[in-house]
Amino acid sequence: MSGLKIPYLQEMFHENPSTIRKRMVTSGAMINIDKINWEEFPHMLDVKVYLGYCDDRLWLHYAVSNDFVRAVCRHDQEPVWQDSCVEFFVKQNDIYRNFEFNSLGVCLSGFGPKRNARERLNDDSMAQILRFPSLSIESLPSEDVPTNWSLTVAIPLELIGLKSGSQFMANFYKCGDKTKVPHYISWSPIKAPVPDFHLPGFFAPLELER
Repeated sequence: MSGLKIPYLQEMFHENPSTIRKRMVTSGAMINIDKINWEEFPHMLDVKVYLGYCDDRLWLHYAVSNDFVRAVCRHDQEPVWQDSCVEFFVKQNDIYRNFEFNSLGVCLSGFGPKRNARERLNDDSMAQILRFPSLSIESLPSEDVPTNWSLTVAIPLELIGLKSGSQFMANFYKCGDKTKVPHYISWSPIKAPVPDFHLPGFFAPLELER
């Protein structure tokens, strides 16, 4: 299996969010979330993801343009897919994990071998996921004003079962069930009759570059 190589970046934990964002854009591997999979949902946004990893974390920087921002969820494990949401689904061995974030960094995450046999991450695990949103509750725009926003997250490699050199399958998404214009776009194409991101058969290969 060969696929997109995610570069190694030196530890960024102690840097400020602005510096982290700049490093991700200049040094990370970039992909576009630009696949419209269901013609009844044609809304397209400009969404880029920059990827990198350090000794103990996978870093993802999402940059979203012209989004009608909805951010109702305030607590982890709430239905953030109804908000302006970016997502990372990853499969390693027989387990796939979903990491879903609204524009405030509120996260929903679970794991299991298939949709109907999954568990939610516990509070201790959720607390290990670092999140650096460009928006705050105080700076949220009106939901009918197109807005640019970004979110940087760092997920412990141990939480995903990855290490340097690991090869795995994944997909990246942008959605918003209850936003002004509902949308469901992906990095790797999905062939399904209705919007559904929980389909590991359509994940694409990635590798943590040694």
